[in-house]
Amino acid sequence: MNDRARLDALALAGDLPGVLLDAKRLAASAPGVHGRRRAGQGEAFWQYRDHRAEDGARLVDWRRSARGDRFFVREQEREAAQTAWFWIDPDAGFNWTSDASRPTKLHRARAIALALGILLSRGGERIGALGHAPRSGARAVDRLAHDFLAPSHDVEAPARSCVIFLSDFYAPVETWRARLHACAAAGATGALVMIADPAEEDFPFRGRTLFQAPGSRTETLIGRAEAARDTYTERLETHRRAIRALGAEFHFPALLHRTDHNASLALAMLIALVSERFA
Repeated sequence: MNDRARLDALALAGDLPGVLLDAKRLAASAPGVHGRRRAGQGEAFWQYRDHRAEDGARLVDWRRSARGDRFFVREQEREAAQTAWFWIDPDAGFNWTSDASRPTKLHRARAIALALGILLSRGGERIGALGHAPRSGARAVDRLAHDFLAPSHDVEAPARSCVIFLSDFYAPVETWRARLHACAAAGATGALVMIADPAEEDFPFRGRTLFQAPGSRTETLIGRAEAARDTYTERLETHRRAIRALGAEFHFPALLHRTDHNASLALAMLIALVSERFA
């Protein structure tokens, strides 16, 4: 690891307490995740449901059915935990904010991911960062937070898994097509969480402006930045539509979140998507 990478890692590690605190606050105000509350092979009773013709007589719960004139089936709660996998964009440009009073895109992505991890872990599910082992138990979220310090650039989803991608999704569309195609080939589905800084959304720049890519020496000087606003907005929307279309094609629905907005709504939407995937 070179000196710059080591300093970046130390800075990110120092940010963990704040990220975890934000995640716990988010989780505390979020709707719950039912976790393993679904029918399957297990010993714990879940619910009674009406008997269906395809169930046959073997599945009828005769004691419950004797109380009335309907037949019921006793369903057990499925005990096999599922795993939610997270991939957070490791690109240097993702660790950026246009205003020091607001969190970076990376900080917000980690807070949302860890908040969801808290809720899923409470529901009995496993959580993991791609490239690392899945976690469960009381320390699962803390360990996941540390795994986020060593993100994987490669995307290799376990078979039939649920993968949540958190990124600004500014990589080329073909890069994302390859990633999502590989996930779909493994039977994986999930969600795309698009994190954006308000400056990237509103393009408030005027006059002579020097744009620099975080983490690189790439820069562009524009004499009248406001003249580029319409073109920029059109290209951003075109790119976003393409990413959303890819997500729909490969069963990774997308949602957009701005770092100047409250993260609770984004988390609630993500909970709904993941709960549907785990149902």
